[in-house]
Amino acid sequence: MFTRREFIKTGALGAGLISSSILPAEVAANTEQQGTSYCLMPSHQVSLIASVDVLVVGGSSGAVAAASEAVQGGCSVFLVAPMSYLGEDICGTLRLWPGSNEQLQHPLAKAIYEENIPPYPLHVKTVLEDELLRQNIPFLYSTYFGGVLYDKAGNVAGGLIVNRSGCQAIQAKVVVDATLDAQVVRCAGISLSGNTSGKQQYEFTVVGNAGKQDSHIVETNEMTSMIKVGKKEYTTRRYIFEFPDAGNDYAALSAIEQQIRDITWDPDQVDSSDLITYIPSQHIQSGAGSQPAGNIADIPLQAFCPANIQGLYVLSGYADISRNTARELLRPATIMATGQRIGKEVAQQARKMAMPQLSGLDVRQQNAGYIKARAKEVNAPLRPAYHKANIKISGISLPILGEYDMIVLGGGTAGAPVGISAARQGIKTLTLEYLHGLGGLTTNGLIGRYWDGFREGFTSEVDNGVCVMAPADHPRQKKKCNVEWPSDWKMEWFRRETRKVGGDIWFGVMGCGAVTDGNKVCGVVVATPYGRGVVLSKIVVDSTGSADIAIAAGAAYDYTGKHTVAIQGAGLARRNPDDFYNNTDWTFIDDADVLDISRVFVAAKAKYKGMYDIGKLPQTRERRRVVAEHNVSVLDVINGRRYPDTISYHTSSFDTHGYTIDPYFTLKPPEKRHKIYNADVPLRTLLPKGLDGILVTGLGTGAHRDAMPVIRMQPCLQNQGYAVGYLVATAVREKKDIRKVDIKKIQQHLVSMGNLPGRVITDKDNFPFAGARFAEAAESLSNNMDGLEILLTDTKKAIPLLKQQLQKKAGTSGAVNYAQTLAILGETAGLQVLIDEVNRYTEWDEGWHYTGMGQFGPCMSRLDSLLMALGNTRKKEALSAITAHAQRLNAQRTFSHFRAVCVAFETIGDKGSAAILYDILNQPGIRTDAITGYRQARNTVPSNWEDTSVRNRVLKELHLARALYRCGDKEQLGVSILKVYTDDLHNHYARHAKGVIA
Repeated sequence: MFTRREFIKTGALGAGLISSSILPAEVAANTEQQGTSYCLMPSHQVSLIASVDVLVVGGSSGAVAAASEAVQGGCSVFLVAPMSYLGEDICGTLRLWPGSNEQLQHPLAKAIYEENIPPYPLHVKTVLEDELLRQNIPFLYSTYFGGVLYDKAGNVAGGLIVNRSGCQAIQAKVVVDATLDAQVVRCAGISLSGNTSGKQQYEFTVVGNAGKQDSHIVETNEMTSMIKVGKKEYTTRRYIFEFPDAGNDYAALSAIEQQIRDITWDPDQVDSSDLITYIPSQHIQSGAGSQPAGNIADIPLQAFCPANIQGLYVLSGYADISRNTARELLRPATIMATGQRIGKEVAQQARKMAMPQLSGLDVRQQNAGYIKARAKEVNAPLRPAYHKANIKISGISLPILGEYDMIVLGGGTAGAPVGISAARQGIKTLTLEYLHGLGGLTTNGLIGRYWDGFREGFTSEVDNGVCVMAPADHPRQKKKCNVEWPSDWKMEWFRRETRKVGGDIWFGVMGCGAVTDGNKVCGVVVATPYGRGVVLSKIVVDSTGSADIAIAAGAAYDYTGKHTVAIQGAGLARRNPDDFYNNTDWTFIDDADVLDISRVFVAAKAKYKGMYDIGKLPQTRERRRVVAEHNVSVLDVINGRRYPDTISYHTSSFDTHGYTIDPYFTLKPPEKRHKIYNADVPLRTLLPKGLDGILVTGLGTGAHRDAMPVIRMQPCLQNQGYAVGYLVATAVREKKDIRKVDIKKIQQHLVSMGNLPGRVITDKDNFPFAGARFAEAAESLSNNMDGLEILLTDTKKAIPLLKQQLQKKAGTSGAVNYAQTLAILGETAGLQVLIDEVNRYTEWDEGWHYTGMGQFGPCMSRLDSLLMALGNTRKKEALSAITAHAQRLNAQRTFSHFRAVCVAFETIGDKGSAAILYDILNQPGIRTDAITGYRQARNTVPSNWEDTSVRNRVLKELHLARALYRCGDKEQLGVSILKVYTDDLHNHYARHAKGVIA
């Protein structure tokens, strides 16, 4: 007979004894819920990122108070927060006013409610974050709890956490579950008492709109003081609704949330709660017995500990107290005071305990109705400083939360249209979104204005729909409403259209894995506030923007790493009520890295001090791109390539927000802003190579990074999303594989509604080009590199023709173009021509500093381009010419000159170059500092919203260190710099440095 602890709920696990690097573990199925089907996540490894006295799970004000008190009591603490900020009980609910009878006893409460006016959300977030930084408490944002670690005796000994980086483990003596929804309790399979069959009251707050009336509203409270931002004032209303109790069903809770948003939204609204809140009807069973109403300070702390479980505290409304007392407990000032009590008790307890020895539980998987498919997750270590050991997980049982015809993970610019389009065709759809609103960068990202892009088809419908959300004379209406829009209007349009056609929406859900049967993707692993589970689907659409699910399923992808650190600039915006467009470019961000995401949210609080709030979504323009059945190249775009299976049509200039790496642009830079390119994207570009049952949309599709600026415009991605939804619905209705759907029938529909130009129905692939085109192109190359776009499509054909022309044009100025092109292709026929041309320069020409916003045209000088070509010959004879210019480098020189010299030296790889690079690195003003901690990130963040100075310095140092290392290094300077950067919180720097060393 199995004990209670051997039946482990969603995502829970046991872990094994620490060896040199691997800790084994096993997980048993939860057989407490009869009839529940499960999906098995087989044996795999996760990274142990910390061993601490106390693990605090949750980002509430009470969680921070508990963590702070535990540290002051002499303990080490790690905190993980589910939101991208702290204080979800205040900011996530917009409970910006303390209760009339609340005593602000805790220092944090006094700091938050310091004046007799409601604090801005950013103030609350900053006060709580400052406390963690002041106490040196490590923490992660956007991280859910995923499972419980146990020791040999079966006591809690830490936990698994999940985020977009994958799954990690934290070992701890004591765990404090301070989540609003008792995530740890649920994952541990701890029984809850209480009746969930009746009615429940749910609270929701809105800012700026008129009062609402509805049969579900039982109470409306208008806050006594208004929110004042600048010269504007906004009324805030807190509604209490009555609906059936959602119990332990997150799908039911999500449906209630959508109904509440249906009722409350109007065009005047400028802000609303992220979360609906409620007093849970259930609670843990403690050894203290249920406590009657009374002074919360007098409640024994035993009431916060599940019976017969050592090392777990529950700091939420799920404590073993009366429901009226739970209501009082959940007031922010009260939960902070209670968190302080628990933190003090936890510290005293943890100091007396030895670090638990993790041990696998010797249990067998039960016959709980496992499906054939298996779950997978990504488990790459975060940074060397965060990797302590590996834990081997023998298996995790994940309950199946639902089944759909189609799931779209990510309700952003492309994802929201996918859900709308598919649901319109009558199939059962689910849109999963981590944030609490649809639209992605176009709404939550505060890029509420079009740049370039094709605006016909579905995008025209979106624009017209948003325009009529309110009359033309409404004060929030935009004069050019088809070009820019209030963020929440467009967010609401996407949400309302999805609901209108029967699509389901779950907010607050993070995709953290894939479900596969062989090479077919048939579902996603999700983390919800109620724990982890699996949602099955006939077809999955990965609209995460970073191909998260495809990569978890095994797809290859392209990104920064060993070969390049080139990435488009990114930012995070300030946000005041009614803001819709705050475009920024002041950093680099990897959306799929939890440390990088946490870093940028920390840094932004210093940058935007005094604002109402900061954005909830980083403004990234480039992300991980899946290796697809066809990857769109720069040459595809430049040559206007046509395909028989075009699915979306894109228009833009090369708005690169950085520097390019494609050989074509090294020889012939993209044109300035005035040049608009058109690009077709075929269905094959959305299909990850080697996988069935999944499509990837948006920035995660298969394309070269230098081609992506033409493809990534919002109007085009909205149309792409619609096309994908229509295609998927057709495949489901016809019971066909995606690849076997009649693409011409899909294109005819898309042409008829304006999504695609009419020509696509008869288009055929216009590659490869005929031989005559190559001969013409080779002849014209001497004139401004004309024809280069043809020649590079087939270098085997091109090289002989280029060599012929080099001989023919010998002694003329045009010969340099042939020599340079041949060198880029690795040929040395024009080596002396190049050397002579480089030697003609006795000084550096005008170079290029790293530029983010407004970067069009060349990102290097002509001399830079010549040097890179010269280096690509890999001939030592070229070193003298390169060295002459390298010796002219100093801190004032532009980044492009540093890049050219470094690329040239490292490509040749001669050890003699190491001394020159070493000397440059030791010049004043060259070296800078990697950002390896949050406090450093906060203190060094540039004030400029479009800063490039910091990035210029770092890019120079990284290129120099990389080249020095690849040229044999000197005094280990190159490798020492790179090793420091492997722990940089900017994951692009860290991944590049790690890749170079590896």
